[in-house]
Amino acid sequence: KLKTPVGRGRAFLRYCLVHRQLAESLQLCLLDPESLSEWYYARSPFLSPQRRAEILGSLYELDGVTFQLAL
Repeated sequence: KLKTPVGRGRAFLRYCLVHRQLAESLQLCLLDPESLSEWYYARSPFLSPQRRAEILGSLYELDGVTFQLAL
């Protein structure tokens, strides 16, 4: 099941949702602006501090939701 990049990505998302770590994991990825600019286009919401804060705020709200997904 985890042989493709898509399968590994889905497994990562399921794991983060079940363990309530999605916002924290994404926040760690967004700490390095130089790396972000290499991976995303200039109009990406991840490169805008305001949009990034909105996205992370929404993801932190998911911490209140209990997910029971098969890992």
